[in-house]
Amino acid sequence: MRAALCDSFDTSTAVNELSTLISATNMYLKNEGLKVPLVLQVSRYVFNTLSAFGVYESGDLPNVEAGEDGSQASTEDAITPVMNALSNFRD
Repeated sequence: MRAALCDSFDTSTAVNELSTLISATNMYLKNEGLKVPLVLQVSRYVFNTLSAFGVYESGDLPNVEAGEDGSQASTEDAITPVMNALSNFRD
């Protein structure tokens, strides 16, 4: 993705790379023995990238550590807003 952005800001390729990363993460989520920190790291990377594109503002990152009521947020709940934003951006 970095190479695409350095190549005359090729956003089409950059978004395709993000889509590939998200698809691989979705496949990973279906596996047993999933490592939540890895998924959270991918989620933050996608969110920060979309923030750079102006889709989100830097303070909009969902709180993935705990829900609003203090309960632990599920991985799916944590990354769904980011995945939806990327889908909307791609469309």
